[in-house]
Amino acid sequence: GDGGPRVSPAQAARLRAWNGLDWALYAHLNRSFWRRAEAFGAARLRREVARLRQRRQALARRCLRGGGPLPARAIADGRLRPFQPPGRAQILGYALRAGLPPAERERCARMATPELQYKDILDRRQFGGGNAS
Repeated sequence: GDGGPRVSPAQAARLRAWNGLDWALYAHLNRSFWRRAEAFGAARLRREVARLRQRRQALARRCLRGGGPLPARAIADGRLRPFQPPGRAQILGYALRAGLPPAERERCARMATPELQYKDILDRRQFGGGNAS
């Protein structure tokens, strides 16, 4: 399959130079992650990841209409509809199942909220202003 435009080694080097701070931060965090993963134990980490995936799948079945991602046009709730950048890329999002009890609906919505709307919620919580819904 086509993974998008290919980058030559020279282009990759230029991109790393242009994004030097981001690259240094990524490299540092990647090294520290793998050091911590090794200390945690590879087998233990695999078990924890498997448990996390099982929990995520159970929550998706419980919370989400269709059990997984949907095209933005299929998500009626604007608070859950992801931003669609101009161009061909389609960002998928999540719609909640109908009939969830209010507390569960709130918990599910927190997990299904796209990053831009979530950032707005965090901004309101941190800085106030407007309705903190």
